[in-house]
Amino acid sequence: MTALFRLFMALVVPVALVTGAFFVSADTARIPSALRPLLPALPYIFSFAGVGLSWRFKRSRSVFLLLLLAAGCWITTSFLPEAPVSALNVKLGYAATCFLLPVNIAILELLEDRGVFTGWGILHFSVILTQGLAVLLLMTATTLLSPATANSIINAVQQIIYFRLLPEWADSWTYIPQMALVLSGLMIFGLMVHLAVVPAARDAMHGALATTIICTMAGLHHVEQPDLAAMFFSVGALIVTLTLFQESYSMAFADELTGLPGRRALMADCKKLGRKYAIAMCDIDHFKKFNDTYGHDVGDDVLRMVAGHLSRISGSGTAYRYGGEEFTILFPKGTTIDAAPHLDAVREGIARAEFRIRGPLPKKARGKDVVTVTISIGVAERTDEATTPEEVIKVADGLLYKAKKAGRNKVVAG
Repeated sequence: MTALFRLFMALVVPVALVTGAFFVSADTARIPSALRPLLPALPYIFSFAGVGLSWRFKRSRSVFLLLLLAAGCWITTSFLPEAPVSALNVKLGYAATCFLLPVNIAILELLEDRGVFTGWGILHFSVILTQGLAVLLLMTATTLLSPATANSIINAVQQIIYFRLLPEWADSWTYIPQMALVLSGLMIFGLMVHLAVVPAARDAMHGALATTIICTMAGLHHVEQPDLAAMFFSVGALIVTLTLFQESYSMAFADELTGLPGRRALMADCKKLGRKYAIAMCDIDHFKKFNDTYGHDVGDDVLRMVAGHLSRISGSGTAYRYGGEEFTILFPKGTTIDAAPHLDAVREGIARAEFRIRGPLPKKARGKDVVTVTISIGVAERTDEATTPEEVIKVADGLLYKAKKAGRNKVVAG
C-alpha cells in the first residue's frame, strides 16, 4: 500500500461525509422530511452506539471523542438556543465551548488508547468533566454567585475569549470568536500536516480527528439552528463510528509492520478465484542470519523495504505478508508463464537496491552499514493435481525450497 493511497484512505470517508453535510446545510429542503423528527436524537444515537463499539474494540480515545461530541451537541442544541441571546454570560459560555471542544479533540492526537477505567482514563475524564462544569458555572454565574464576583469572572473571561488578532471581517459572519476560529484552523492544519508527513499517522483515526473538528465548529456555528447543529454533530459522531470499522478491518486484514494485506486477507481473496490463477511464495534469503547480526529492529526495516518493492509488482499481482519473512503474491488471472517475468523483475529490483543501516551498528556488523538483500521465489499455478489455493500454495512453497537449494536469489516456476 503506497503512502499516497494510505493518506487517501484515511481521509476519503470523513471528507465525503463532511462535504455532504455542508451540501445539505446550504439548503435545508434537502433534508428528507422523514429524517427531520430524528435529527435532535441522531447525535446521541451515533455517539452512544459508537461508545459501545469503542469499548468493545478497546479504543478509549474514541470513547472520549464521542463523549465530547455528545456534550458539545447537548450544550449547543439544548441550552444555548433557549437562553437570551443578549445575555453576556451565555455568550461567554458558548465562546468557551468553541475553544474547548476543538482543543480537546486535537489533544487526543497526542494520546494513546490506555483504557477508560484506568488511572489515565479516569484522569482524562475528570479533566473533561471539570471543563464542562466550568462552562456551566460561567453560564449560570449570575445566579450562583454574588453579582460582584460573577461580573469580575465574566469580564476577565470576556477579555481573553474575544481578543481579536485579525480585522473584524474575519469573524463577522459567525458567532464563533475569532481566536477560536484561528485556533481551530491551526489545529486542523497541524493534523493534516501530520497526516501528510508521518506515515504512522495515516490511519482512519487521524483522518477522523481533523474532520471532526470541522464538524464541531460547523455545529457551533449553527447555534441558532438546532437541527443543522445536530446534523453536523451527528456527522462527526458517524465519522468516528465508521472509523472504528475501518480500524477493525485493518487489524483483521492488514499487516501492521509492512502495511501489506495479511494472511487472512489472502485467504479471503483466494475464495474469489476462478479456474486460472498463479500463486508465488517469496522468502528473504539468510534473514535469520541478518537478524542475528544486525538486530530485530533492522530486520523489521528490511521487511518493510522488501514489502515496499513487492507492493509495486506489475502484472496484476497483489502482495501479501504470509508470516515471518515469507510473502505471497497472487496473480488472479495469470499462469506461471505470465507471472514469471514480473516476479523476476521485482527480484532483481530488490537485489539491486542498497539498504543503508541507520544508527549504531553491533560490533560484529561494523563496517557493513550498506548491505544488499535478496529473495527467493517459487511460483505455481492451478492444475488438475493442485485444484485449491491451499494446494497451489503448498506446491509454490516446494518450488521456493528448490530456489533456495539452487543458490537463492532465483525464481523457480512449476
